[in-house]
Amino acid sequence: MSNNAQVDAIEHLLIAVLNSSISNGVPKEDLLERANSSLFDSDGPGGPEQKTEAAEYLKYIGSRLR
Repeated sequence: MSNNAQVDAIEHLLIAVLNSSISNGVPKEDLLERANSSLFDSDGPGGPEQKTEAAEYLKYIGSRLR
């Protein structure tokens, strides 16, 4: 299985789980803010460029949520 197929599957699963949380009353903005904060803390991915790219991708995922 290719890495792209794995990433696509995980992305769809993530969106389904996030949409379920939103349906249960968790504000979308709270979910995205927690993820964004996690990216920029010391446990987040690599350097500033990688963190910025990841934050941009989070915005994209946020646009796909209900």
